[in-house]
Amino acid sequence: MRDQLLKAGLVDKKKVRQTNRQLKNKRRKAQGSRASKKHVERAEQQAAEARKAERAGRVREERAKAHARREQEAHRRAVQSWLRTHRVSMREGNQLFFHLAADRKKLVRCMLPESLVMELRRGRLAVAWDGPSSRDPDYLLLPDRTAARIVELAPERLLFWNAEPPPDDDPAEQPYDMGKILAARERVPDRWTGLR
Repeated sequence: MRDQLLKAGLVDKKKVRQTNRQLKNKRRKAQGSRASKKHVERAEQQAAEARKAERAGRVREERAKAHARREQEAHRRAVQSWLRTHRVSMREGNQLFFHLAADRKKLVRCMLPESLVMELRRGRLAVAWDGPSSRDPDYLLLPDRTAARIVELAPERLLFWNAEPPPDDDPAEQPYDMGKILAARERVPDRWTGLR
């Protein structure tokens, strides 16, 4: 159309060049804005992907926490079940035995039958606590297999367990023969008889 207007003499070459320059500048600006629009769109797309990834990460994290809570609750219920179903009665006896208190700051003194004390020393029994908290514990005896399970899930519940028992032929593990002890006492003179 410009060429036709130029031939008709309605516009001169100067006006055509000026119009061409203006059109060229408009095209350049449009190209620049197209490029900046692409950058803006790319940035928006990246931001949207980042938000989506962050949301997915939060969802994964919440699921992992919920799974850990469910697993911890299942472990707690299993430990409670083992403590209640596998307990061995703690009978009163004549043999002195000490074990840690549930708060792990003091020792608890108890009198048990000699057979239970020997089983504890050999690692066949363990002392554990049960109850709502370590402030108000209920002390109980458990078989070694149950103690091994509890060590895996809740080691803070065990107060005494000889996991590596001494060999059976260890003289310290043999029960006392009170007849031999009394005979040995009679052979040794009592140094304190004159002080009474």
